[in-house]
Formats: sequence, structure tokens, C-alpha cells
Amino acid sequence: MRTIHVAVAGLGHVGRETVRLLLSNRERFRARLGADIELAAVADRDAAREAKALGLPPSVLRLRDPLKLATTPGIDIVVEVLGGIDAPKALALASLKGGRHLVTANKRLLSHCWEELRRAANKGSSRMYFEASVAGGIPVLQALDNSFAANRIEAVYGILNGTTNYILSSLEHSGPNATMATALKEAQAAGFAEKDPTMDLSGQDSAQKVSVLAALLTGRALPPSKIACRGITGIEREDIDFALGTLSRTPRLLGVLRLDWGKKVRLEAHVFPTLVPLEHPLAAVRRQYNAVMVKASHADDLMFYGKGAGPGPTASAVVGDIFMLCRDILGSAPARTQTPATVELIPVSESVSPYYLRLFAQDKPGVLAKITASLGRRGISISTIHQSDVPAKDGVPVVLTTHPAALGSFEGALREILALGSVSRRHTVLRMLA
Repeated sequence: MRTIHVAVAGLGHVGRETVRLLLSNRERFRARLGADIELAAVADRDAAREAKALGLPPSVLRLRDPLKLATTPGIDIVVEVLGGIDAPKALALASLKGGRHLVTANKRLLSHCWEELRRAANKGSSRMYFEASVAGGIPVLQALDNSFAANRIEAVYGILNGTTNYILSSLEHSGPNATMATALKEAQAAGFAEKDPTMDLSGQDSAQKVSVLAALLTGRALPPSKIACRGITGIEREDIDFALGTLSRTPRLLGVLRLDWGKKVRLEAHVFPTLVPLEHPLAAVRRQYNAVMVKASHADDLMFYGKGAGPGPTASAVVGDIFMLCRDILGSAPARTQTPATVELIPVSESVSPYYLRLFAQDKPGVLAKITASLGRRGISISTIHQSDVPAKDGVPVVLTTHPAALGSFEGALREILALGSVSRRHTVLRMLA
């Protein structure tokens, strides 16, 4: 019986759970594959201590330097769950160039180093699997790569970050004193948010995942720096309450990828907080859960839902990749090659959406007319206007929603509105899912 040798780099929460799943499912995998998956080596700065805690047999090599896995004889698959970028990049490139297959959960590595990794894989005739890098345990990448072989993927969008979703959804039905800050503390206490949540709250974590999705579908790198991105920190409790009570909508941080296939792929990519209709499936996605909507040319609309983070879901996706790789190796399937498409990134200023705008204006004759005139001059049609009778610190709250408009036109009108002496600079802008 053939044996496929696996090495795991990084014995943090995900790495330890990956090892446990590999060992506990060894007999099951053997029965399904007709081959044995053997854990041959682990690498971690505390490798000896972690290996002892996991009860690993003496036959499993313990290394402090992960890079040595790329040159250790007999390794077929290297699993990278180190985190960060420098050490993972060195290990990934050396492994792929040396003919070893790579499994990684590292969205940052993939989003920033896609071209280098692709070239290294081609040079070594190696495979690179990365299901766990987007949406944790949800098997959306395998579906996009294989299950939709007869389709063109026209759009992929959804909730890609559990921390922001936990915060926003927890405020929907919480008490009047709950704020985004208190919801964040609750998420951190429950283990759903990092000690430093900057990447999550800013939307950058979601942007990295959109980058990975774009690279998978087009074969062409889309650096996160080119993805328009806005986080959730500008949303106030009043926006959530108004959206729920008056607009029958709720905010979600959405990563969006739209693809128009032709001789070149016209690509729209962005991350924005967005008001979702309560009847839309994404509005029902709460707490730390993720959901990915896929629009395919023949399969039409589908939704993938599940936990987007955590050691269990992430390790589940990692081990799923290992299993799929073993099937490819045993079947002697050639390494997958993908000719990168010619891609034109659509400027975000051309992105079209309805908008929600909350302003604070002086309660004087003619002020509202000036606001609406600024929008009208740029061809932006107003859908609704709501003016509160209760003055606030910065003036009377005014909420407008618009019909679909290009972002560039809307932002031009907004700059003009905020320059009015009768309008406070304080405001909230949210896209609205059409």
C-alpha cells in the first residue's frame, strides 16, 4: 500500500487541530484512498513540547525551522499554517519549486504573493490548495474551481469576515445602550475577534479574501491594495436602528467580485458595508458565520453558509485539501495549469449602487433644497427623504436614500453637500444591496 507523507508547519490552534484530524481519521482515509496518509514531520519553534502534548510517535520528525521541511527527504505535501507572511512565503516557494505540494490557509500570503507562488508551482509541477483561506470551513473554493466547470462565474459576493458580522448582527436586537465598542468586547471575550481587530474592522481581511477569489477565478493576481475597501467603524447605532425600523434593511460588510467575461475580463472588486434587505438570505447570517453567494452562468444563484473561522472549521478545510491532493497524487493527475486571463479592473468610481446617506443640517428654509440640488446636478435620483423632528448636537438628522448611481457621481455630490455651511461634516454613507 502506498504511503503519502505529510508535514505540518505551525502548531498553533489550527495546526494542532489539523494534526488531530489527520491522526484520528487515518483509518477512514486509508479505506477511502487505498493508501496511507502519514504525518511525517512537524515544524514549530516549540516543536518538541507541542509534539509531546499531541502524543505524536517518535517516528514524526520534530523541527524548529519550518524551512527545513522544503528539503527534508520523502515529504510529499507541506501544510503551512504558520500565519504571517515572511516565513510562510519562504517555505511555500521552496516547497513548490522543489516539487512538493502545498496546502495553506494563509490568505495574506496568497493575496500578496500570488504571482510568485503560481510561477513556483509551475516550475516544480506542484499543486497548491488553499480552501481554508476564504470562509474557513465552507468548501466554496473547491466548488468554484471544480463543481462549476460548465459555468462562467459572473459574481461572488458575501459576508467574508466573522468578527464584523458578529458585531453588526449583535446590535440588531440588543438593548439601547449597546454600541459597536461593547459588541466588539463581547466578540473578543467569545473568541470571535482578535486582540487587535484592525484588519477585520477596516475591511482589509475581507479584501484579502476577495483577492484570493479573484486570483482563483482569473489566474491573475489582484493585490488587496487595488481593491476599494471601507470598514464598519463609521456606522453608528442610529444607522442600524433606522435601517431596521424604516427601511427593513440591516448592515452587513460585503466583499464583492463581479466578472464580465469576454476577450478580457472586466472585473469589479470592492468591500463596503451594505444595507441588505431583511428578506435577503444574507440578512439571516448572524454572529460569527460567513456566507458566500455565487452567480453562475448556468447554475444561477447559490449560497454557501457556515462558520468562517476557528480551529475546527479551518482545520477541517485544510485536511479536506490534503485528502483531495492525495487523490490527485494517487491518480497521477497532471498538475493543474491555468493561463491567466487578461483582466481590466473597473474603477470603483464606476460601481453602481443605491445609497443611504445620513446628514445633520441646520433647520432653515432652503437647506434641504440645496442638498437635493447637489444630487440632481449629477443625475442622482432620490428615492426617499426622512427628516427628524428631534434636533441633535450637529443639527437636524436628515436621511436620504437614492436610486442606483455611480459611486464617483455620488461622492462628487457628497463633497459639495458637506461644503455647505448649513451642513455638518458628520455623516454616514452606506451602499444598499439592490
